[in-house]
Amino acid sequence: MISEAQVRVDLDWNDDDVVPDNVTPDLIFLFDRMIEATIEKIAPERGDRVLDVGCGRAVDTIQIAQKGGKAVGLEPSRTMLGHSKTCVAESGTGVELIQGICERLPFKSDSFDWVMCKGALDHFPDPYKSMEEIARVLKPEGRAVISIANFESLGHRLGRNAHRLTQFMPRRGPKKRQAWETPPDHTLRFDYPLIRKVVGSHLVIEESSGICLLWGAPLWDRITSFMPQRISFFIMSILDRLARRYPRISDVVLVECSRKPV
Repeated sequence: MISEAQVRVDLDWNDDDVVPDNVTPDLIFLFDRMIEATIEKIAPERGDRVLDVGCGRAVDTIQIAQKGGKAVGLEPSRTMLGHSKTCVAESGTGVELIQGICERLPFKSDSFDWVMCKGALDHFPDPYKSMEEIARVLKPEGRAVISIANFESLGHRLGRNAHRLTQFMPRRGPKKRQAWETPPDHTLRFDYPLIRKVVGSHLVIEESSGICLLWGAPLWDRITSFMPQRISFFIMSILDRLARRYPRISDVVLVECSRKPV
């Protein structure tokens, strides 16, 4: 039987529009750091079961399997599962792929040593129910690692305020969606307090940190594109280290969690 949540999920969602045509250095750095920072928190011992919720093309799931975990990728979209099967086959890893939604995980309780959810929570119809399910399938000593875009980051605030000052000026070319505007395929607009509220509803947040700083700020993409890449990446790495200490204003929030005591 298809649940109400599944009805509200695009079962043919594709990631073609996730990355814009013009990929600038600030976006490359952000994507790379989000992947790196999230996966480095997953430290499976040989044989540990790891669930990647909303695995997309399973690129991250494959990296987890290469670290020694028994990786399982969960993805609702038939289209993305097709992509992920190709990626897994090419990698030669033993990743298991399953179609399903986080609000109704098709696994027994206490099934996984690790659960990872990278950049997907704001796509889920019911994030609170998703957290309940992640807590349910975690083993008593299991860990969950969740990373999610912060739409009240410093960069987004600067970008939104600058837009207000210029919205009455004549436009050149068609209107484009701004970085600080919620994408149409998002079901919830997360900021730091809401992330802690949703995740903390069913899990204990052990540590919060930030990833990257200033993405979406006025002219930031042009500034990082103008400089030699090694210089722009050096500057962004310094800002990334600062963001780790201040997740409230960072571009992405990363939380490490454990199960609540019964």
